[in-house]
Amino acid sequence: MSSSVLLLGASGALGLEIAKRLKRDLIPFRAQTSSQEGMAKLLPYTNDIWVVDPANNPEEIKDITLGVDAVISGMGKSVSLFTSSPDTFNEVDHVGNSEVLLDALKNKVPYYIYVSIKEAGHNDDFAIPKNHKKFEDKLTETEIPHCILRPVGMFSGLHDLAIMAKRNMIPIIGDGEARTNSISQDDMAEVVITTLKNRTTGVQLIGGPEIHTRFEMAEMIQDRFGAKIVKIPKTIADIGAFLPRFFDKNFYDKINFFKYITTHDMIGDKHGVMTFKQYLQGINENDLP
Repeated sequence: MSSSVLLLGASGALGLEIAKRLKRDLIPFRAQTSSQEGMAKLLPYTNDIWVVDPANNPEEIKDITLGVDAVISGMGKSVSLFTSSPDTFNEVDHVGNSEVLLDALKNKVPYYIYVSIKEAGHNDDFAIPKNHKKFEDKLTETEIPHCILRPVGMFSGLHDLAIMAKRNMIPIIGDGEARTNSISQDDMAEVVITTLKNRTTGVQLIGGPEIHTRFEMAEMIQDRFGAKIVKIPKTIADIGAFLPRFFDKNFYDKINFFKYITTHDMIGDKHGVMTFKQYLQGINENDLP
């Protein structure tokens, strides 16, 4: 397949895996990242790199979609509790993506893939799914053929638990019986590439190959890092999610949604081959902050 693709959020955990596979499959692509550090990560895969922040500098993305026949967006604000930036989820997930969509409409891009999240459209009380859904709605309102991929969670999003395990604590909110089949970013990238090649349309709920309870996953992390599992009652977690709001709205949004997804089932259609235990074995403890 010969194609020219714009990859948004190309230097993120998922974006880099997509970039590797686009290069592997000889699909030429343009990459967007918001930092020079991101550009350095992408140079092994493409020389067509735009270092630009669509939300804060929309004038700089003019014609970023010119000459491409598909857009893949994995662009979104990090949900990690250990990363911080002043931009809100509305600015990155909604406004930033919307600015690129306007450019795509102007340049008549014929196909679009948006990597959203499972809870988009179901939990507008939370900023993270709410702003994913706001962009989903804008994309759906256009006449561009598109596919919305909603992963139930990715292993890279569980790095916070590995970071806490390095500090000898693995927190479990509630009884730990909520189930999920999160997917590795490697396998998720393969789903994206298959979607691109097949020009799949519609909404798909994406999960990984195995379903585990949150407690079972905590035990795997314990086996890997030797940390202590600490159960936190929901009532105490509710208080903890409320207090940070006074200091950092973004942190409040993250921890409040983290509490929700770890106490409710998050299950999607099974894809991929990498298990959570295999993924944990590949983590270099020295790379964790």
